[in-house]
Amino acid sequence: MKSSILRAGVVALACALGLSACGGGSGDLYLSGAVSNVTKDGLVLTNNGGNDTAVVSPYTSFQFSNRVSTDDQFNIEVKSIPSNTSECHAINGKARANYYTIAQIRVTCTIKTHALTVSVKNLTGNGLVVVNGADRHDVPAGTATVQMAPVYEDGAYGVTVLTQPTGQTCAVSGGSSGNGSGIMGATETTTVTVTCS
Repeated sequence: MKSSILRAGVVALACALGLSACGGGSGDLYLSGAVSNVTKDGLVLTNNGGNDTAVVSPYTSFQFSNRVSTDDQFNIEVKSIPSNTSECHAINGKARANYYTIAQIRVTCTIKTHALTVSVKNLTGNGLVVVNGADRHDVPAGTATVQMAPVYEDGAYGVTVLTQPTGQTCAVSGGSSGNGSGIMGATETTTVTVTCS
């Protein structure tokens, strides 16, 4: 009798020292994953409606502070998103935990884009080419505006003249820097101007 009481006491002590082995407390698996298309603070994730976890710079991964045990159900959801994104969602965010399923988790967001419209003044010659990075546009004589490719919100842009038109010299002004470059805000940019003379 004494022996069985002692044995029960040892088991209870072992459970108290290692809660995860007895079905409670911290488990042995970290819930973590990759993050894509996040460039600023604001992304917050939850697991089973709790353990809020903010994704911080450099915004490439996340890890929940609470661990889970093998075969525990996890359900990772997006609680809030950065202001420059239109949506974020978890991929493979719901399953029973094991070393395979937790390795498949990732979160991806869609960054908002806005129009970059360039005004063109006094263009009478042909051959003008304007660029914003790899976005290139041939601009014929008489053109009033050029619609560049949309730019990510909070992303940089820099409109420059790649080729001058025949018989004219054109210069770029405007944008938040004054020379045709800047950071895209929360609405379209229409302040960049190419003026030819």
